[in-house]
Amino acid sequence: MGHLTRPIAGGLLILLGACTTQPAPPAPLTPAQEGLIADGAQLCALVRENYVYLDGKAAAWDTACTELPARAATASTGPERLRVLEDLTDTLYDAHVSFGANSGQSPRLVPSGNDYWLEEGQVTGVRAGSAAAMAGLQVWDRVSAVDGQPLDAAIAERLQPSGVQTDSAQRHWAELAAAAGYRNRPHTVTVLRDGREVTLSLDTGLAQLPEGPVTARMLPGQIGYVRFNNSLGEDDTVAAFDAAMETLRDARGWILDLRDTPGGGNTDVAEPVMGRFIDEEGAYQLIRPMDAPEWQKTVSPRGDWTAQGPLAVLVGHWTGSMGEGMAVGLDGLRRGEVFGSRMAGLAGGVESFTLDASGLTIRIPTYALAHIDGTPREAWRPTHQVLADNGAGPDRALQAAADWINSHED
Repeated sequence: MGHLTRPIAGGLLILLGACTTQPAPPAPLTPAQEGLIADGAQLCALVRENYVYLDGKAAAWDTACTELPARAATASTGPERLRVLEDLTDTLYDAHVSFGANSGQSPRLVPSGNDYWLEEGQVTGVRAGSAAAMAGLQVWDRVSAVDGQPLDAAIAERLQPSGVQTDSAQRHWAELAAAAGYRNRPHTVTVLRDGREVTLSLDTGLAQLPEGPVTARMLPGQIGYVRFNNSLGEDDTVAAFDAAMETLRDARGWILDLRDTPGGGNTDVAEPVMGRFIDEEGAYQLIRPMDAPEWQKTVSPRGDWTAQGPLAVLVGHWTGSMGEGMAVGLDGLRRGEVFGSRMAGLAGGVESFTLDASGLTIRIPTYALAHIDGTPREAWRPTHQVLADNGAGPDRALQAAADWINSHED
């Protein structure tokens, strides 16, 4: 009897061994997953054909595109499918690449989703009126963790394809992206102070938002001050700006505050604003298409009177896109002196494309932009370097600009 059981048992063992070593067949793709793969393939082609900054990123992009079908097969919900595409675009480490929709799982956008600016682990700017400012985060704080994760781990999470780093610009982008965090995670920052770690909550929300697209007032010394409240893309901004200018008509000098423009805007707002400060048409920006010669963008005077006297332009880390264009434009026109810190660095001009399977919109920079002297807009720096974004602390950039204007003779 024992002699008979051995072959049977051995056979069973062999059979069981075969069962444990054979991989399970892959689950069939759902129609939504198939659509995601189609969207991914379309997006990969769109970037190769239209993205103006692909040089130096093409190899990583090809790797990420190759990996996308496998990642798509694990995405079972709408937010998970969107995250696959968001992770794909992280490969470009470009804050000017964005989707027209988000989910609760999406990362917050840079710079509009950032309360503070990080450079090699050190806070170099705190957004005025933000949760970080209200929580007491200070410029020059040293950050050890974001949202409960060690900073290096949070940065590594945003490097795509996973673990690949191509240059210092990618790490800088990933550091800012890590600081912005994700929509569905508790938002905190941990800093080192007096030899111990202090964790600050950033989930308290913004302070009371300003009313209207612009804030305007007359400062001491008859300085007309106009601040744009992230409104360079709104239809009523030009009218609100013109109304503000009328109340400041007696100003002997001007401060144009562009430090709260992270959402960018368009030339339909920017050019009419710049036109109030110039007496003749001039070139303010270079346009550099992918497949055509560069050309100059011009702006013309506007309004029944021109704002005379010295003009100071304030910029900082939350000066984005069209705000950056206005700053370099007024500098190129030799009409304004620019005060502040490095701007958001949103490179190029964007165009929108629609992915066929999902209907998602993706915005991609398709042409480069530059100061009229040839400096790429994202590389240009203010002439007068001064701390621009000091959270709840004193406004040093505003004071420097006012001092400069007051140094001029009437």
